[in-house]
Amino acid sequence: MTRNDEDPCRVLINTDGSSFSGEITSLMEVLRPLDNPSRESFRDKNAASIAQDDAPRILIVAGPGSGKSFLFMQRIEYWLSLHEEAKVCVTSFVRKLVRDLQAEVGTRIDNEQRDRVAVSTLHSLARSMVEQAHGTETRPFEPHVQVISGTWVNMVWRDVLAFHPRLSARKYAHGSFERQLNTETLDTDSNWADVRETYGVLTTFYNALGFADFIQLAREVIDEKPEINQHVLWIIDEFQDFNTAEEHLIRELVDSALGVVIAGDDEQALYQQLKASLPEIIISYYEDDQYANAMLPYCSRCSYHVCLAASAFIAQERSVNSIDKVYLPLKVDASEPRVQVVATNTPSTAVDYIKKFLDDRSEELAQHIAKMEARDETDPFLLILTPEKRAKFYRTHNADKDLHMYLSQWSAIDIGHSADYRKVLSYCRVAWVPSDNFATRKVLEYQGVSAAGAHELIAYALEHDCSLAEVRDDAISEALTACEGVARIVGSDEISSAEMVGRLNDQIGVGDPQRLRDELERDPIGFLNVDEEAEEAIQTAGVLAAVEMMSIMGSKGLSAQHVIMIGCDEVNLAKTTRLAFFVGITRARKSLHLLVSAKAGGGTTTHQFVQSLPAEHCDFVVYKKTRRVTERMASKSALLARLDQWASIRQRSPRG
Repeated sequence: MTRNDEDPCRVLINTDGSSFSGEITSLMEVLRPLDNPSRESFRDKNAASIAQDDAPRILIVAGPGSGKSFLFMQRIEYWLSLHEEAKVCVTSFVRKLVRDLQAEVGTRIDNEQRDRVAVSTLHSLARSMVEQAHGTETRPFEPHVQVISGTWVNMVWRDVLAFHPRLSARKYAHGSFERQLNTETLDTDSNWADVRETYGVLTTFYNALGFADFIQLAREVIDEKPEINQHVLWIIDEFQDFNTAEEHLIRELVDSALGVVIAGDDEQALYQQLKASLPEIIISYYEDDQYANAMLPYCSRCSYHVCLAASAFIAQERSVNSIDKVYLPLKVDASEPRVQVVATNTPSTAVDYIKKFLDDRSEELAQHIAKMEARDETDPFLLILTPEKRAKFYRTHNADKDLHMYLSQWSAIDIGHSADYRKVLSYCRVAWVPSDNFATRKVLEYQGVSAAGAHELIAYALEHDCSLAEVRDDAISEALTACEGVARIVGSDEISSAEMVGRLNDQIGVGDPQRLRDELERDPIGFLNVDEEAEEAIQTAGVLAAVEMMSIMGSKGLSAQHVIMIGCDEVNLAKTTRLAFFVGITRARKSLHLLVSAKAGGGTTTHQFVQSLPAEHCDFVVYKKTRRVTERMASKSALLARLDQWASIRQRSPRG
């Protein structure tokens, strides 16, 4: 490694596949003292050099906000110039990242080259392969394979277990079934074999698959018809959250590729429980000398103190097998806000802290909303992160309801379609394509047909090899009549959108008439878009408001100008992993606030994660609702002492 004024550090890529473990300290000694222009210069040079390196396979270790998207675009442009007709595929399972990169490709790649670049979620990619091949020889599917997602997952699983009434729904749960697919480890219990067979029959009948099914079947498609895979240049992002089945599919896809870039960070792994992901997979690739190892050391997302606090936190108790890395702020500015560790004596006071925070920034928030509406900004202004979705630990004096009511004033910026729109789409789908059993099954659910009644209809259709719409039954007749009525309303050119929504409400019920009216005006339903729900289920990340509250787990792939994490006490944060906490705090661009509230679900003091943050990057304050002021504490121990004092008072109180 050489260093001079113009070239302070070598490019961080080891083409021989060796790790950076032995030189992390020396790299820090070189990169930490650089001033801001030198940091930015090295960031750009390092990314450009990695993007244009001749190594056919590269693994990039990249912490939060370290500029992967910038490097991906450079790599794509480099590949397009190098390979005249080769096709590039960029894939990740984080839908927000996919949308943002799709927009960037549309802006930076000229029209002639754009068709050579595909950017999609892994599940969308798998679905397209299944559709092109019409499934496999043993599991054939018709065109327009739909997606079993959301509430329909439970409905389909009920339909499966209805054929096995003696089996326990708890023992034979869908979560267990999906884990078998994700881990590629099938339970050998004969009952499970029967359940899986029934699931296969029903998904063929519905011409629909779940996310894990698409991954499994896509790999089988590639085995049978390798020509389906036309991409020879690959970029795979967020690799730390891939599970065994997904990695198996990727391995098949890139086996004979001309170029492969894999990116991720084992210390941002979140989905071990949700989808059996294995951060050990990316670690094994890092140790594989067939891949050159590269690193992006500077974070351009988080402000100075947030980045350094997060970096110090994740470096503590790092596991022996973790990938050593450099994670430094791109901009050195000690005047930026420190991490605010805030104590309040009640949840209601914590809610008021959030309200005051937004009151003080009303003009800045209004400007941000305007940017979101113009599609110039895709991230929220404020993310309120919580260990659980509904923040039930704020129930004291109904603070949880107060918070939800307060946040409801910020309507979501439309991304994807509402439940009402998708409901109308299903009714129209049945009217226009009566053979669509999955859409018909959805309509039966909308119509209130019982699970037992639906099972009889499904069993009859399977036995007589006909569609649900062909079954002679009053429930089917009523459903078809309703579908024809909805299709007539939607297809009418003689009524206004307001009258259309009114009639739809009379016919099938509408939850949010105004939003449905806006959607129908912007995106009229027609025969050509009846299949949109399937792709939308894979590609969209739901709707986002300028002020958004969600679980820490749900924030993956997002960032915000400001982040407030509530429930940061030893009780409510107890189920949050070290890696999830790291991901949560690194969503913050400008400011990070960690709130711990007395009387919130039994918590009495700050969680150890919060206590382990370096004091030099934190302010410790107490917020008082009466005068809406903060009291700066002299130290971390002073804040803890105040929390202990409140806990002692509660113990002495007759009410506890």
